[in-house]
Amino acid sequence: MKKSTSTVLLNVIMVTALGLAGSVGSTPSAAAEKIVLKASSVLPDTHPNNRSMKLFGDKVKEKTKGLVEVQVFGNSQLGEQRDNLEQLKLGTLDMMVTAAGPLGQFVPTVDVVSLPYVFRDLDHMHKAVNGAPGKKLAENINKAGFVFLYYTDSGSRNLINNKRPVYTPEDLNGLKIRVMNSQLMVNTLKDMGAIATPMGQGEVYSALQQGVLDGWENSPTVLLQLKLYEVSKYFSWTRHFISPDIILMGKKSWDKLSPDQQKAVMEAATEAAVEQPKMWAADENTSVDELKKKGVLFNEIKDVKLFQAKVQPVWKTYTDKHGTDLLTQIQNIK
Repeated sequence: MKKSTSTVLLNVIMVTALGLAGSVGSTPSAAAEKIVLKASSVLPDTHPNNRSMKLFGDKVKEKTKGLVEVQVFGNSQLGEQRDNLEQLKLGTLDMMVTAAGPLGQFVPTVDVVSLPYVFRDLDHMHKAVNGAPGKKLAENINKAGFVFLYYTDSGSRNLINNKRPVYTPEDLNGLKIRVMNSQLMVNTLKDMGAIATPMGQGEVYSALQQGVLDGWENSPTVLLQLKLYEVSKYFSWTRHFISPDIILMGKKSWDKLSPDQQKAVMEAATEAAVEQPKMWAADENTSVDELKKKGVLFNEIKDVKLFQAKVQPVWKTYTDKHGTDLLTQIQNIK
């Protein structure tokens, strides 16, 4: 009798197990655990980076049959970039978009793409990050406890303030200019003549409004989408930084994914990387016109060489620490 009961129970267990295995192998079911990845951005939902991450998330969901979902939180809802990078390493945040500047605190060689005037234009930057320099930086990022997904366009960073137009480095004297939390960026604005003030993006509007800051630096797209034109009047095309933003995962979050899910994530990242520059170009083409209608005054600088000469100490600091290999590769790109 005991033998018969044991046999029946064993048969029930085997039939149940086979049924579950068949279910998981074909379509998602209650037996398959869904994974939700939270992605942070300091930018608004309408920004091309955030839109590309949402596209990326749609592709991940499709490729994993709904088992992996990406939720994008913009407007600094989950904190500023420096804190988010720490959270990725701890595993308390899954994904983020970061500027190269803050990432350089964790992966020092990444500072090469943040060097002032290192890229001639956006096309030069594309060739660099899609070539050998970009691949080497991705390897270094992965070694530092992150998982590189893709580079994105962020245009050029320029001087924006509410005091006066900037034509020469002397025009920056006495101006308190917000920069990202990056020593390289602090040194760049300081050498250009400004009072460089590190601050999270979410604090900039009120700081300008209250006179804590005189200005900041970024692109027309970000100026428009964050509505900072309400507290910023002059936009000067210094183009002192042309650097990519970077979409990252934390290694601990990555390790929670199955090999098939990891493959799906990388495929989705490759596809999103193709679409994001198109999104950026479309937005940038209309942002300047919109800002002019809102009263922002644009000006070209008189001579870029005056600014380039001021920031040479920043280049020397980088090469003293990291050598010239990556920098030379970038400079040699035609």
